[in-house]
Amino acid sequence: MLIKEYRIILPIRLEQYQLAQLYMVAKETQKVTKESNIGEGIEIVKNEPYEKEKEKGQFTHKVYHIASKLPGWLSTILPESSMLFVEKAWNAFPVCMTKYNCPFFTKFNFSVQSIHQQNAGTSENVFNLNKDELKKREVVMIDLANDPYPKNYEYDIRTKESKCGVTPLKGKNWIENAQVVMCCYKLVRVEFSYWGFSGKVESFVHKKAVHETFIDTHRKCLYWADQWWSLKMKDIRKIEKTTQKIYQKKLRDEKRKKGEKIESPESSSSSSDSEQEKENEKENEKEKEKEKEKENEEKSEELNEQK
Repeated sequence: MLIKEYRIILPIRLEQYQLAQLYMVAKETQKVTKESNIGEGIEIVKNEPYEKEKEKGQFTHKVYHIASKLPGWLSTILPESSMLFVEKAWNAFPVCMTKYNCPFFTKFNFSVQSIHQQNAGTSENVFNLNKDELKKREVVMIDLANDPYPKNYEYDIRTKESKCGVTPLKGKNWIENAQVVMCCYKLVRVEFSYWGFSGKVESFVHKKAVHETFIDTHRKCLYWADQWWSLKMKDIRKIEKTTQKIYQKKLRDEKRKKGEKIESPESSSSSSDSEQEKENEKENEKEKEKEKEKENEEKSEELNEQK
């Protein structure tokens, strides 16, 4: 198992990052799904509130369909189950746990544990690792402004002039000069227990699926600051529902093309929609009950005054 702790510094507050990260994920999911072949993309199976013990948050279950991303020769020899990855995340911000697996590779384990704090990455053991884990752990500091940029990269936060003032990030000392900073601590464990391949695959996952992805997605969070700056959580949930419908439409298009039976949008919608609606109905009922109680109290007070 290869363990690395990534520390990503951003010039925003924790509550702003929560919106930025959710907005970025929804926008990227829409883009990937729209650009993928029919039936591919990111399928949102569930997106619903959860509660366990003293923890409350949002649970998401996604399936990444990636057949078109694999080399042609490889996709012809691998079974369909190897062309998808399952992601399950328990987001109880400022802490979050995300787990990935591939049904075909049963000895592949990949998890990302996140803790967010309002500091510059100065917490040395935020995950409370034991001595053995600390020896295995490698700390990777990510500088979003000064780490290398890919060629023709369009999300350059060194030059992006945002109206809200989040960017540009200029100079080697932008962290010291920032008015406010926060850190995303991400503990990533990758284990690929197949003889002869473990080291190479684990290193590849950390480089491509983790390190490069963390840099890219967090640069986008800052680059799109003006887009999420004034949003509320209810706005984010609407965007997430729209994202879910985009994949469902592509799936119906594929079935229509193959001549298969197409379920109505109502019946094909995920359980998260119905459960969320039930939660909303309960909240509305509670609000109505409170209003009735207030009305009754006001009436009783009026009667008492008249007496």
